[in-house]
Amino acid sequence: MLIVSAVVLVLGLATAPLARAGAVARPPRVANIPGQPVWVRATPPFRFRVWAIAAAVATVLTVGCMLFAPAFALAAAFLGLAVLGMITAIFRRYANGCDEVRAAADAFEPRIAMPYAGKVGIHIGMWSPWIERTGIPWVIVARTPALFDQLAAMYPGTPIVQGAIPASVTGAFYSHGAESNVEFIDGSPATHVFLGHGDSDKPLSASERVLRYDIVAVAGQAAIDRFATAGLDVPAEKIRVIGRPQTEGIHTGAKRMPQQPTVLYAPTWRHADDSLNVSSLAVADQIVQALLDRGCTVHFRRHFAGQNHAEAESMIARVNEMLMADYEQTKRPHWWGVEAMERPLIEAFNDVDAMVSDISGIVVDFMASTKPLVMYAAQFTDPDAFRAAHPTARAAYVIDRDLTHLDAALDAALGKDPLAPARSQYADYYLGGPDRAEPARRFIELVEELGS
Repeated sequence: MLIVSAVVLVLGLATAPLARAGAVARPPRVANIPGQPVWVRATPPFRFRVWAIAAAVATVLTVGCMLFAPAFALAAAFLGLAVLGMITAIFRRYANGCDEVRAAADAFEPRIAMPYAGKVGIHIGMWSPWIERTGIPWVIVARTPALFDQLAAMYPGTPIVQGAIPASVTGAFYSHGAESNVEFIDGSPATHVFLGHGDSDKPLSASERVLRYDIVAVAGQAAIDRFATAGLDVPAEKIRVIGRPQTEGIHTGAKRMPQQPTVLYAPTWRHADDSLNVSSLAVADQIVQALLDRGCTVHFRRHFAGQNHAEAESMIARVNEMLMADYEQTKRPHWWGVEAMERPLIEAFNDVDAMVSDISGIVVDFMASTKPLVMYAAQFTDPDAFRAAHPTARAAYVIDRDLTHLDAALDAALGKDPLAPARSQYADYYLGGPDRAEPARRFIELVEELGS
């Protein structure tokens, strides 16, 4: 009986290699892949130490019974075997699940990827609807585990992997120009396309980083000229004009401005270094008050970035309070706060008669509406100097840094609007010429070309 008890105990302890293999197994970091078992988590249900503790307890109990209560030794050994077998079975099931995840990831074979090494993740959603429209299998590639977790939460229905671009990918599209994108580029033979997340006169819109990519996709001729002005020699064969799919659904404005117009105020984020700042948030309360004094309904849409700037956050709270107070007094249907920020941008554009903004990609997209545009010149006291340095402002009424021209700019934009005839030409210049009537067509064609 004692010999049988010892044999049974040894059989239980012999499960150690199987348990250990299951405890160290890890699935590839993937989400929403077809055929992927959904129950497999990033780590096993418990650590190998659980098996080790159970093995120690089984050994002590069985040996103790063999020495002091032989009649119970076999029962103790079988109990230990059962417990260790159950723990090992759980580990093995997890290891098999990891293999199934890996097999599903290997079988997926996407053709298009959107590698991402940015911070906020929202840039992917600026382009993904049109990739989805092609029907080509595609995947988001997160650079780090933390980014993977963030993106998996943001895009719950989109295939996502972490690490290298899958070998099956033939076209990789970059919505963010992070320096570390070079790791993706060096690690994949796919055609790498720089998209960016907006067309604007900000310095990063003409960064030499774009030279790393095989194709530089631009909205229109303005972006090409911006490269030349910055002294950036982008070979003509690398450039592809694709327009701005994001302007799809934007309606052109009415010919007459209503007596009490609705105005979108959409400042960009405030830079921590005021010498580099292009945002109007420092004077946002004065701009909003000027709009309210004219009887305007104001839709205040803050930028999603820059939320760690204390003064900017204080000003945003101040503007929200102003609009709430005015609504309570006048019942004008202002928009502010989280609801305004999360509202689809196309809806915001279509529901207003004019916009006030800064140097930002939102300005170029708004040009598709041909509605009046007002821009704030954070670093300039002379509107003409600002227009010379930032061509997007040539289609806009300019408010200088000190607000000297605030009233004149708003009066012109919401009144006779002398820039109306020129705005359509500027829209063509920035948004891809006459073909902008079909904003998404050229981007979809590029995705289909690289994904075929």
